[in-house]
Amino acid sequence: MTRIAISPALRFLRRLYRWILLPVFALALLATMWTAVVYQVGQERQNAHAEAVLRSQSLARTLAEHATHLLRQTDHATQLFKLKYEETGGALRLAEFSRRNGLLDSLLPTRLELPMALLDAHGNVVDSMNGYFAPGIGQQAFFRTHAGTPEDTTLVATPVVEAATKKWQIQLSRRLNARDGSFAGVFLIMIDPAIFVEDYDRLNVEDLGAVLLVSRDSGLSTGRVDERLIISDTLDFSPATDSADELLLKQPFDAVERIYSYRDLPRYGLTAVVGITSREALTRFTHQRNVYFGACTVASLLVLLFVGLLMQQAQRLRRSARQVSEAQLMLRAAANASLDAVFLLRACRAHEKPHPIVNFTFADLNERGAQLLGRSRDELLGLRALDVLPALRERGFLEKYLRVLQTGLPLEEEFEADFLPGPPRWLRHQIVAIDNGVAVTTRDITARKESELAMRKNQAELAAVNDASPLGMIRADRAGHCTYVNRTFEAITGLTREQALGDAWMDAVHPNDRQELTASLQRMAETREPLQDTVRCLRPDGEVTWISFKVAAMTVDGKLYGYVGTLDDITLIRKSLMALRESEARLRTITDTLPAMIAYIDFEEIYRFHNIAYEREFNRAGLHVQGKTVRETIGEERYAFLAPYIRRVLCGETLSFEEEDSSHGYERTFEVVYIPQHDVDGITVIGFHVMRQDITAQKREKQRLLKLSQIDALTGLTNRAGFLQKLHDAMAACRENASMMAVMYMDIDRFKPVNDTYGHSVGDALLKSFSARLTHTMRASDTIARLGGDEFTIIMERVSRTEDAAMLAGKIVSAMQAPFNLDGTVVSVSASIGLTFYSDEDMTPAELLNRADVLLYEAKQAGRNTFRAGPPQPVVHAA
Repeated sequence: MTRIAISPALRFLRRLYRWILLPVFALALLATMWTAVVYQVGQERQNAHAEAVLRSQSLARTLAEHATHLLRQTDHATQLFKLKYEETGGALRLAEFSRRNGLLDSLLPTRLELPMALLDAHGNVVDSMNGYFAPGIGQQAFFRTHAGTPEDTTLVATPVVEAATKKWQIQLSRRLNARDGSFAGVFLIMIDPAIFVEDYDRLNVEDLGAVLLVSRDSGLSTGRVDERLIISDTLDFSPATDSADELLLKQPFDAVERIYSYRDLPRYGLTAVVGITSREALTRFTHQRNVYFGACTVASLLVLLFVGLLMQQAQRLRRSARQVSEAQLMLRAAANASLDAVFLLRACRAHEKPHPIVNFTFADLNERGAQLLGRSRDELLGLRALDVLPALRERGFLEKYLRVLQTGLPLEEEFEADFLPGPPRWLRHQIVAIDNGVAVTTRDITARKESELAMRKNQAELAAVNDASPLGMIRADRAGHCTYVNRTFEAITGLTREQALGDAWMDAVHPNDRQELTASLQRMAETREPLQDTVRCLRPDGEVTWISFKVAAMTVDGKLYGYVGTLDDITLIRKSLMALRESEARLRTITDTLPAMIAYIDFEEIYRFHNIAYEREFNRAGLHVQGKTVRETIGEERYAFLAPYIRRVLCGETLSFEEEDSSHGYERTFEVVYIPQHDVDGITVIGFHVMRQDITAQKREKQRLLKLSQIDALTGLTNRAGFLQKLHDAMAACRENASMMAVMYMDIDRFKPVNDTYGHSVGDALLKSFSARLTHTMRASDTIARLGGDEFTIIMERVSRTEDAAMLAGKIVSAMQAPFNLDGTVVSVSASIGLTFYSDEDMTPAELLNRADVLLYEAKQAGRNTFRAGPPQPVVHAA
């Protein structure tokens, strides 16, 4: 009776469970989905609000930077006025300071027209413009502060509403000093904060966005919404409770809801506030929310439809459940057998009770498994495993199969197999229980094992290399505890490897350096930036050495797992460096006592050293050349002159040359010596030394003496030496320019009788008058010389036609025919001239002069008082 009453109830409960399972699952799924969507919508709203806060904060930062820039430029304007005011001895006035394209325009836009005032030492308004300044302004606190404090700082007053103009003004003032440093007055500028928000379009604020500038002390605020200007002292903001960057407006000034953020201007007591409308900020969120709810509604309908279909198919699926279950078991076994060789072993039981498992039969295997056993698959199917491989029992594999089959727990292990056909190898197998048997998957891992062995060998080799390294090495875990040091570390610090493990390695650091090194390591652990430092090492025997300590963090995928460091004993290097510095100091002392300018320039043409004479030379031009290139220091024009010499000295050539310098507004001449600096190999040039000495005075004196040595003392004309030099230069210029020149060789006819008759004084006077008349006749560009006695020469450069020179020679002959009145003594003489030409013939100056002399001889032979021109005829002397 009881069994008849209970069975229908159980069947009903089972049937009810089957029918309500899917609907309950569907309702739970829909509830979960809608909960997730509602949560996601809430998160999206929070994110959209946070993004709006960030955007308004970015705009507020831009507004703050713009306002700070203008205020800083205004600050610079007060400093510039102070400098110019004190330079002019107090004569500077605001009109001059603020004139168009003047001093103020270099800092602030002209359109601002900022109110400015100049107060004297008694607080009286001396000068003002662009605004009204009350007479009692000198009684305010800022004026008394400037008068009592000699510091050169700008005072920024709390923004206030100006009584006269009803504008909110920010006042910046700076103290002015007299020449003796005493208080001379105050210069102040007033700036309207509305200037900062008038060009708010550059902030890219959407329609109805608010741009505000609020005084933190007075509560005054000015701002703009679209084209509407807002000036108020009632706007009050409070920080949001859930965001430190958001502000909440306590009393809205219009009906638009906005999201505000801010940026402080600490120096000026202001806060830049920008508000963007909630409608614009949450537009994307609203659209996304509608998408989410629409998608969720569609998904809900699909779930309900799908559940209905599933319920229709439930009966059919229930009939095939057992078959599916068995198929799933087989599929699970196949999925677990994902290695190379697969064996399905079915248990073989004894006939006597309790029928223990005594062997396993090959129920199935793949080709790789057959190859592993050295037989074909068809041959192995149905055979017993212990008959094929008796070693399975001896090596304990049979017990492992039984344990897996009894417990149902998979077994996975690696082992070396030397009982299989072929050479010994390493295998990795996995044993999984199946229905009345086990599934064994096996993979050949010989290559990996050999790689691991090679890796261990490499690690041993690496440890040997570390121990042989000249650098001490230390490795620590991510907590900073030492886990390894090499032999060199032991040799440098005197600590053994066991003594250095943990935190004890810090005992090797000198006590005076431990605290600083510990702080540096802590900073490195936070920043993960490599650390390089020089510390002292205190060995157990008391010896102090210097080491270069370098540490870097070891990270993988951004995760820290330890540190590695090196130690280098630099005691000898440090001692050498100190000796080098002492040597350099001695060298600088020696070079600074020399009057010549001395410098060293490396192979990259960078100044590495210069003495004090060079420093004075550079300071005259306001240059600091240490570490700069020659090109940067002297400019392109002078570098173009020096570049060929620099290339030659860097090729190993010692040079000496003169350099003309007009960089200071007057000509100077320097004697420059370049001496190459070779490397230790004696071949490679690594730089060069410069010795530079001003020889302007010596050269000018040399030129003066040279000029005096080339002037005839009697006539003031060029003498023989100057003539020969000029002739040489003129002939070279003719050859270079492919032009023509003329040379005249002349003497005074009947000069000797005049000299013998009237004496040498009259003869000298005749020579002077002859020279003056000759100079008056010739061109200014011609060179006239007296070779000696009554012989004269003339060099005419750039002669276009031979006829022009011949005409000038005839003019000289005619001019000399007029009598000479020599202080009452009247004499008559004439001139004979030999005229020759030169263009590009291959001849010397002496040969050219000799050719003119031959033509002079022809003129003499023709009766004097004439000239002969052209190539000369050969002179035939009487036998």
